[in-house]
Amino acid sequence: GTGGGGAGVAGEEVPMDNMSAALMAVNCADDPDRPGAARIEKEVGRLQEEFEEASPVFGKSMLMPVLLCFGRPPGTRYIREDVRDLKSPKLLLVGTRGDPATPYRWTEETARRLGPQAVVLDNKGDGHTGYLGSKCVQDKVDGFLLYGEMPKSGSSCGLDSRTAE
Repeated sequence: GTGGGGAGVAGEEVPMDNMSAALMAVNCADDPDRPGAARIEKEVGRLQEEFEEASPVFGKSMLMPVLLCFGRPPGTRYIREDVRDLKSPKLLLVGTRGDPATPYRWTEETARRLGPQAVVLDNKGDGHTGYLGSKCVQDKVDGFLLYGEMPKSGSSCGLDSRTAE
């Protein structure tokens, strides 16, 4: 193949990174409402019909992420119940108000669970990654990671990606 990967087991192409596998694991762990293995086994036929009825064009492909989580343990229970009040250095969490995939409230909930050392940077922009979409967020995250500069709790980046509030 021509993906830049190396030869793998039985001559299969090895991807350059594990982004797809990591994304699947994160998405499966993030979804507290996904059906468990027993329900999928029992209802896969009905689920396929529902997805196809909802969207004849995209239904089957939208069911695939549900099926890829088949048999995986529910990660959110552990994360939501056991990861609390960490005794760690400061943590910077960036939440984007207009993120179509990760609700801003999850950032606030996570910060509350992690404890007082978790600081939320409120990105008032749109898009799934605040870092790539905002010069303000880039500057604050770079300052934190490179120089240990922590924004004040309650800091935000405005809609104009070049101004901070």
